[in-house]
Amino acid sequence: MGRKALSFLPLQWKESRFIMGQVVRGGEQFETAIAADYRGQIIRRGIDSGEVDAFARKRVSEPYTLFDSTMRYNKRPEIWNETIVGSGTSEHNIYQSSVVMSTTTASGDSVLRRTRRRFPYQPGKSLLTVQSFAGSVPASGLVQEVGLFDDDNGIMLRTSGTTVQFVVRGKHSGVVTENAINQSEWNIDTAPWLDLSKANIFVADLEWLGAGRVRCGFMLDGEYYYCHEFLHANNIEQVYMTSAVLPQSYRIANVDTTASGATLTQICGTVMSEGGYEPYGEVYTVSPSIGSIANTSGERIVAGIRMASGRTDNVIIPVKVDLVTEDNTTIKWRLRRNPTTSGVTWLASDNGRGNVETTSAGTIVSGGTIVNAGLYFSAGSVAINVQDGLSLSLGVNTNNVSDELFLTVTSSGNAKATGMLGWIETL
Repeated sequence: MGRKALSFLPLQWKESRFIMGQVVRGGEQFETAIAADYRGQIIRRGIDSGEVDAFARKRVSEPYTLFDSTMRYNKRPEIWNETIVGSGTSEHNIYQSSVVMSTTTASGDSVLRRTRRRFPYQPGKSLLTVQSFAGSVPASGLVQEVGLFDDDNGIMLRTSGTTVQFVVRGKHSGVVTENAINQSEWNIDTAPWLDLSKANIFVADLEWLGAGRVRCGFMLDGEYYYCHEFLHANNIEQVYMTSAVLPQSYRIANVDTTASGATLTQICGTVMSEGGYEPYGEVYTVSPSIGSIANTSGERIVAGIRMASGRTDNVIIPVKVDLVTEDNTTIKWRLRRNPTTSGVTWLASDNGRGNVETTSAGTIVSGGTIVNAGLYFSAGSVAINVQDGLSLSLGVNTNNVSDELFLTVTSSGNAKATGMLGWIETL
């Protein structure tokens, strides 16, 4: 069904009109009523429309924002990793609050921008990604990808040469495989109106559960226009992808020599959990031994966490900080991300899960980013709310090496002070 006005319908008032139409299912033809708005555009309703989420529940204005990204002043390196190959380039456009990713005509040029963090999926809740972009006209040798994906799993819009596709990627068999559906085969709307050289908004929602539905489409004129749905339940013999805990990504690449250079402009994006988000699981902690509390001279590490190698596809959320001093001397505590340190030894967390490594000693040499801080005396606990915890969740660099997050204490009076850092593991 194309996005065209119903020119044969005389529309004179700003209200809905209904006409009769036919649909064919199972070889039989049925009469149906089709609604159009005052502009003559078809009003979409039902399980394939934007009025319901991935679980076919009526959408209301209660999505929970897991992540959002705008790039008003720079490329936001604290949020986005960037990998450039060959003669590819990436430039921030301050006037358009965007990042322009470019390739020349040379084979092998590529630019990949991917979030440092992944975003948690909770079973039973629709996970929605919304990403705006402006691409190049699909061309031979050129690949453009926008979506929620990593190298092994994900959901994306892709131009592969001159072909436009929706793709579900999975490593469910131990080898990466893709289910790529060409535009001519989209099962809801083949979107003859689509012009990928213009600014567009890609949307996809999913129910994972290993065998759930995935819908892909676009946001147009304030409405969801779903174009294709991947239906897995009762159709597949295994999960369709290993995990739905994924990063947002934008990629442009030359897989062959191209006739001209190309650009993919990254604009804005968000990931939302429809129906709220409540972190669930045990709170694990790390702290120094309380048998001998050291004097605080300078900035001293009392607790630290990082994702273990091979487990960096997780979401590790800090949720609490505990602090105690021997007297009433005021101390300053900080959560510091990725500083230069000395005297730090990492060990597997004693929870036995293998996801996180911890430390409880060392000193800060320099650098890093202070992501939270406060003043304390005596004893107390600082709860980190859900939204703050998500923004502090551990990410990775371009080599897939985990962030390191440290709880530190310092005082002007050489006080005896210590602390504890608590976190939740979503996988």
